[in-house]
Amino acid sequence: MIEAKPFHWSFYAFIPVTVLMLFLDSKWVLAHGLNGQMLDNILVPLYGYAMVRTMPDERLKKIMLLTVPVSAVGEVILSMGIELYTYKFAYVPIYVPFGHAIVIGSGFQLLWRTGVHDRASDIIRRFLIFYAVLFLGVFWVFGDSFTVLLGLLFFLGVFAMKQRVIYMFMPIFVLFVEFVGTAFGCWSWAPNPFGFLSTTNPPMGSIMFYVYLDMIVMALGSIWAAGWMKRGPVWLKPTNR
Repeated sequence: MIEAKPFHWSFYAFIPVTVLMLFLDSKWVLAHGLNGQMLDNILVPLYGYAMVRTMPDERLKKIMLLTVPVSAVGEVILSMGIELYTYKFAYVPIYVPFGHAIVIGSGFQLLWRTGVHDRASDIIRRFLIFYAVLFLGVFWVFGDSFTVLLGLLFFLGVFAMKQRVIYMFMPIFVLFVEFVGTAFGCWSWAPNPFGFLSTTNPPMGSIMFYVYLDMIVMALGSIWAAGWMKRGPVWLKPTNR
């Protein structure tokens, strides 16, 4: 059971900071003579560093740190390799992997809210119904077949994880970032993924990628923790005299 605690300051700063950082990287700012992405490449990592330094939860610190390299690899594969989406300058901006860590670090804090774990079953049931309706709705209205595929993977990922309730909250943060980022022109999704599917910009099913990102981070975190326990603190190791 995760202990209830007050939200970190970054939880309350998430919306204004996200809007400001993505606005700096917008096409509008670029059209007015400023390459705000260069500022984001400095400011977002600094903001992420401030979050990690002041975060009261050591486990969440490790999750955020692991998220940066894992999401960087994923971004290169999905954007520059498969080309599911394309950034404004065609390459993955430096600030993006740090942004993923900020999203996860902010969303995970909802697990600290009093009563979340006591009502987890009810929360999961209600949100899963909502997401199912959302995925089928965009397919029905917009013909978004890509979201149907991602939605199926989303449900598989959620049921594969023990701590499912966090994946009910995280998509809200993800969709907020996706809508703001695509609206500002920071990136755009390919209209026909893999050449035979269709999607909106952004696809509602994009929340799936964060679920699997977190699954990879959790697996690596377990390996990290197991290695630390096996090695043990240096001061506990026997010395030869």
